[in-house]
Amino acid sequence: MKRLVLLGILAGLTACGVVPVSRTVPLNVVAVDIPALLAPGADLSVTVKYSLGCNDKDQRLLLVKRTASILSLEASATNNGLQVACPAVYAEQTLTYVDSGTVGRTNPFEVVVNGKSWGKVEVK
Repeated sequence: MKRLVLLGILAGLTACGVVPVSRTVPLNVVAVDIPALLAPGADLSVTVKYSLGCNDKDQRLLLVKRTASILSLEASATNNGLQVACPAVYAEQTLTYVDSGTVGRTNPFEVVVNGKSWGKVEVK
């Protein structure tokens, strides 16, 4: 009986948002650095600059799609969902993704992060 009462209280607190529930949130990408020119099979380094959100942890770049003409990445973090006051500090950080070029690239090669095109690389 005590267990049921405890489970009921925890379920109620979770529903009200008192107990934190981790969720994946997109990062606020402010810039993406890619080279202007690249060989078809060379490594492509994509540097993503983002502003750090309140309670964002475990920031990461994940591959969404890679074809001969496009590289699509997802920049995300884990957020505990707590609505707390955050310090008025703006901080930018970077993440880097390296595409090996195993599938040769065609010209132009587009780089997309969080659904937005950040530019095209000329492939020669």
